[in-house]
Amino acid sequence: MTILKTYFIFLLAAILLLAGCSERSKLPDMRETYSYKDTKPFGGYVAHSLVKELYPQKILNINKKSFSDFRAQTYIDSFSLYVSISKRFYCSKADAESLIEFVNEGNTVFISAGIIDSILLDKVYCEQANTDWVNRMIEQRYSPGSLSANDSFKYFYHPFINHFSVVDSVSGKELGWNEAGKPNLVVLFVGRGRLYLQCDPRAYSNYFLLTDNNSNYLAQTLQYLSGNPGNLFWDDHYNRKNYREDGGGNSALAILFKHPELTMAFWILIIMALLFILFNGKRKQRIIPIIKPVENTSVAFTQAIAGLYMAEKNNKTIADKMITYFNEHIRNRYFLNVHSAGKDFAQTLSKKAGLSFESVQALYNTIGQVQLSEEVSDFELLSLNEQIQQFYKNRN
Repeated sequence: MTILKTYFIFLLAAILLLAGCSERSKLPDMRETYSYKDTKPFGGYVAHSLVKELYPQKILNINKKSFSDFRAQTYIDSFSLYVSISKRFYCSKADAESLIEFVNEGNTVFISAGIIDSILLDKVYCEQANTDWVNRMIEQRYSPGSLSANDSFKYFYHPFINHFSVVDSVSGKELGWNEAGKPNLVVLFVGRGRLYLQCDPRAYSNYFLLTDNNSNYLAQTLQYLSGNPGNLFWDDHYNRKNYREDGGGNSALAILFKHPELTMAFWILIIMALLFILFNGKRKQRIIPIIKPVENTSVAFTQAIAGLYMAEKNNKTIADKMITYFNEHIRNRYFLNVHSAGKDFAQTLSKKAGLSFESVQALYNTIGQVQLSEEVSDFELLSLNEQIQQFYKNRN
């Protein structure tokens, strides 16, 4: 009852704590989704709307498929512009090849992502600096950040530190830089088309574009793109994918390790499991009391009964009991009928017991004499007992 009461108190305290937390004002959702419908600080609603305003005569088509599926299922009869904004841009080898082929045919692709898959970057001879560990260290520190293209643009949040460490000097050109002067917006000329890569997608978030005149950053970016594309496509696939789709990188652990929070939780779980095994390897249980084995009281019982008979000095009764127990032993061990205890019986028993015929015959002669006597002396009782004990001692 006491344990139940304790649990009830803890449950009540937890409910009151949750109720108190619910009264607090909710903080804004700072997840980076870049969805074209998301109006949260790091959604893509504003960027999507500005692109539609820039091309009022065009339909901005939403693509929810991987790029290879998009190419296979979409008929394109004129020059097109494809825009993708996501926190991470992970693609399969087939997607990367299809995208490069799409650009090579004369189309324009614009990709903005904090992490751009190396499968795609390798095909255009570019490399992105590994700043993921720095982002994790400063993810709780807010400070003024700035970008520059033709003009400089500022906001107050995590600083812009992503950049490209290698850009193909033959087919590539730097167009924008972060506050450290490192390139974060480049264009690559592939065949008859252009591939624009930008590695700080927060610059196209609702929060950034609605700060001061930062919407001009998107306008300047779009000025680099084609002035009058025949088709417009807005990607709504890669902003919802955090792992590759090439079969080798979509295992359960591969997906888990793509998320820093899940990775940390996984290792904490492993460490806790090891500690539990280390400190709780021995099973906890009540001390088992030592139970003494049941004593064999048959000897004590026999001694007690014998004492009673000896107290009465009834040697005849004792001798009869000894003979009865002995015959029962012969019957159970050697399967012989003791009621026909003649010469043949003695001969058979001597062979089975491994004793001489004379000793067996002498024993049964003594047994016969005792059975015929009305009284048994102490000497006769001791003689019978000694012969029976010798039989037990020397038999097979």
